[in-house]
Amino acid sequence: PEASGEEHRRIVEGDINEMEGVVLEVEDIAKAALYLASDDSKYVNGHNLVVDGGFTVGKAPNMPAPAL
Repeated sequence: PEASGEEHRRIVEGDINEMEGVVLEVEDIAKAALYLASDDSKYVNGHNLVVDGGFTVGKAPNMPAPAL
């Protein structure tokens, strides 16, 4: 919580990012929402669309130890 915005970004993009060389952009979330609102998703229901770059797939996150 006491880390700066830049430090949070470094942790998410470098330390816990499961997709090498790929960084989540605002447009990625917008495109997921647009998909769900479009006719392309007409047969999708009861599904949680997780846009997290594989973070919740089940691997233990590679997070740095908290500062004591």
